[in-house]
Amino acid sequence: MLLAALLLLPFATATLLLVARPEAQARMLAMASTLVTAVVVLLLWAGHPGTAVTVVDRDWAPAIGLRLVLGYDGIALLMLVLTGLIFPFIIGAGFKQQLDRPATVNALLLYAQSFLFGVFAAQNAFLFYIFYELALVPVFFLLLFWGGEHRRSITVRFFLYTLLGGLSLLFGLAWCVLQTPAPYSADFTALHALRLGTDVQLWLFWALFLAFAIKLPIFPFHSWQPDTYTMAPLQGTMVLGGVMLKMGLYGILRFVMPIVPEGVLFWRDLVIWLSIGGALYAGAIAFRQRELKRLVAWSSLSHVGLLCAGLFAWNSYGVSGALYQALAHAVLLVGLLYIVGAVTARTGTGDLGAMGGLKLRTPRLAALFLLVLVNAVALPLTQSFVGEWLMFNGLWQHNGWMAFAAACTIVLGAIYMLWAYQRVMLGPDSGRPALADADRDDHLYLVPLIAVSLVLGVYPGPVLDLLEAPVQQMLNTLTALN
Repeated sequence: MLLAALLLLPFATATLLLVARPEAQARMLAMASTLVTAVVVLLLWAGHPGTAVTVVDRDWAPAIGLRLVLGYDGIALLMLVLTGLIFPFIIGAGFKQQLDRPATVNALLLYAQSFLFGVFAAQNAFLFYIFYELALVPVFFLLLFWGGEHRRSITVRFFLYTLLGGLSLLFGLAWCVLQTPAPYSADFTALHALRLGTDVQLWLFWALFLAFAIKLPIFPFHSWQPDTYTMAPLQGTMVLGGVMLKMGLYGILRFVMPIVPEGVLFWRDLVIWLSIGGALYAGAIAFRQRELKRLVAWSSLSHVGLLCAGLFAWNSYGVSGALYQALAHAVLLVGLLYIVGAVTARTGTGDLGAMGGLKLRTPRLAALFLLVLVNAVALPLTQSFVGEWLMFNGLWQHNGWMAFAAACTIVLGAIYMLWAYQRVMLGPDSGRPALADADRDDHLYLVPLIAVSLVLGVYPGPVLDLLEAPVQQMLNTLTALN
């Protein structure tokens, strides 16, 4: 079974790396594993029947509602595809990183991939929660042992935030399971069939939403993110920003909106304004950064605020745009972080004030950076343009002022990204010795990401067609309440 292979292949390869510790071959083994899983998710996509699919349905601990139910619909399949296609680039980013114990590092990355596949394939709430928490464990060790300055204190803060969110989610899910008819069931179908009172939905909304708001994160639950992204090793930041934050987006769609729709209707304007306000705030702070990786971290926070705002617009444009932009954000962030690593490796610093004039010494790298940049500022014919246009359209249908405020983030984004490019690549020569230009490996890494951003910017149909039916099905619940 293809879905079982997605979970088991990275898990088995990670275990092999930990047991055998083939340090010299670790990166190649991990890359081979992720390339195979990338092929598997594409086969799943090619064979998708257009309706929800249940692949595994077995009892595990039925007394507490825990069952082994795995499957996917179009939304889950998009997240599986995102995870399968992004991880080869995450592994590839480590080929030029000088980290000790590469077998352990790659094993942790593959464990994270396996558990992330489990999150998006789970069709039982407790099974989802188990994978949701397990996915954090390998990242925790990556931060703790391979992070940068102040890694211990920053990792502890990251742990406390995620612990708070996890406990809140566990409480909300357990409460919901106890409301199902006996014998209790935690299957998604049983939870989505609940009809809770309005007063209950108003407080239960926050019990469920808090965990996903922290995971994304959105303002004011964001303070762990900039320091963690900056301190984390390059591959750790890619996992956190490229894939793991999408667990928050996915969790909102799977639990918050179907279970507490009246709570969503009551609180959504507050959530949208918090999300847009956080996006504007993060954009303004990004412009003030003097360290390139930290600027990218704040940029990611700004983009994520728009994702959440588009989702809570709760119409076909907003939800489809948020999901489409989740894929675009993953492609963009991994590309930007690779550029950060490439520039830092060549200059020996991430300080923007110490850079300048690199275009004269590294013209090919400057061109690749520029092609990644056009996706970051959402120019027409790029992937980000499609996602943002859909989200702004969705917000406009809900509230014109919200759409206007959200659109202001485009201006901020263009300012700080073009400013960063000017500081790094243009301007007076910083006087550094000769630097190596982009080589074959850099092109093999960045050109596919750039190609994806341009192809899906011109022809987004395959992704939007995948989302159309499941998004419309979910929308019907809240439409009936309006």
